[in-house]
Amino acid sequence: MKPNEKDQQDKSQEHDDLRLEDVNSFMSYMAGLLENLLNRANVLPEVDETGYSECPFAEDLYADKEEAVEKVTEELKKLPRYVNLVDQELARLRRNLAQISADASSLHLDQAKEKYLFAKRSLELHIEKNLRRREDLMDLNSRAEKLLGRARAKKFPGKEPGKRFHPSPALNAGSISSGAVGIRGRAPLSPSSTRPSLKTEVDSLISLGPIGDKNS
Repeated sequence: MKPNEKDQQDKSQEHDDLRLEDVNSFMSYMAGLLENLLNRANVLPEVDETGYSECPFAEDLYADKEEAVEKVTEELKKLPRYVNLVDQELARLRRNLAQISADASSLHLDQAKEKYLFAKRSLELHIEKNLRRREDLMDLNSRAEKLLGRARAKKFPGKEPGKRFHPSPALNAGSISSGAVGIRGRAPLSPSSTRPSLKTEVDSLISLGPIGDKNS
């Protein structure tokens, strides 16, 4: 097997466990992580060069912020996988659209033309949907990088902060919310409905080949 073919196979296998619906879940989860990081960074108290602060648990707050930075950084590494998944879906949809358009030129029956026109419009809508999905991913990446830059700039002086104050579990409950609005930007696209997938419908239509006037 050639190196390029092996790389393509590895990329394909890498996405075997992912679905397009997972892209939406990932964006929602990341939005919650970003909201948590934003909240952690916004409550950091002033600390002098010796580490002294009027806030008795300042070091704990800085430690919480560092943990949030680490979590966002780790999850952000997964984003390219979802971008590649969407790119693969766009490529598949565009191939089907090209096939539909080519077959449509040989049609004669009005009923056949109507079916192909419907398939063409459906493909165009799904292409637009996935272009927006890709745009949302890139926007998420941009906002995450900016927020990480701001959060990393706020350092505890002299050392890595450690936790000394341990709040009760009730205080930590719900600290990460997937319903974040301010950091989320445009709302992620909703998962696909339970109707038969467009892929199944279009693949079935393409397999028939051009539908001409067989009765003439």
